[in-house]
Amino acid sequence: MKKQMTRGLSAWMKALLSGVLIILMLGSAAAFATEVDPNYVPPTVYPSGDYSYYFNEDEASITICDYRGNAEELVIPTELDGYPVTKIGYQAFSYVKLKSLTIPDRIREIQRRAFEYCVVSENFTLPENVRIGGDAFSYASLPDLIMIPRGAQLDRCAFSYCKTGETLIVQPGAVIGERCFGYSKQLKTVFCESGSVLKADAFEYCRALEQVILCSDVQMDEDAFSYCGSARFLVVAPLR
Repeated sequence: MKKQMTRGLSAWMKALLSGVLIILMLGSAAAFATEVDPNYVPPTVYPSGDYSYYFNEDEASITICDYRGNAEELVIPTELDGYPVTKIGYQAFSYVKLKSLTIPDRIREIQRRAFEYCVVSENFTLPENVRIGGDAFSYASLPDLIMIPRGAQLDRCAFSYCKTGETLIVQPGAVIGERCFGYSKQLKTVFCESGSVLKADAFEYCRALEQVILCSDVQMDEDAFSYCGSARFLVVAPLR
């Protein structure tokens, strides 16, 4: 009798667990269904040499979405097949290994994870007023000197976990988003020029950071340098 009860209880528990699992699976499927637009049509991708691209919403400019080349010194093209390149798409250059990377001024947006895990050993140039999406350069290995250009807008975690060089210069009007350089283990010196903006936790856990030089008109959240150890801060007059 006891064995029969035990078997009955076991079977009941199995049925209950199976029911719960089905409900969870259906719930997850329903949640997924609500997140995906059933009318979404992926863009048509066109090959062009080492690159692939698709048209932006304006149907006049394009986004590079893939790169298959092996150049050591790479200059992102300003046009492909006669169309201006204005954006670099999701994961388009992830894991590339380069000596130098130049992103020209025509590029207005670098999307999420576009260069994640990339390696640039010597020269790295960004355009002014560019928008850099979240995790665009996360886990990248970059040269000793990093220059964030005038007017650039860096989204949350854009350079997080980077193996950046020792020195970072933030030029006038650039906005460094939340956790943008978080956990950059090799960063030692940060110089923020006049009018730049540092959001919350922009440099959190940069343990190697030794010196921060700020122009007096820099806009900075009070926890922009959270958990940065013994970094020394120096405030200077705005540069003319």
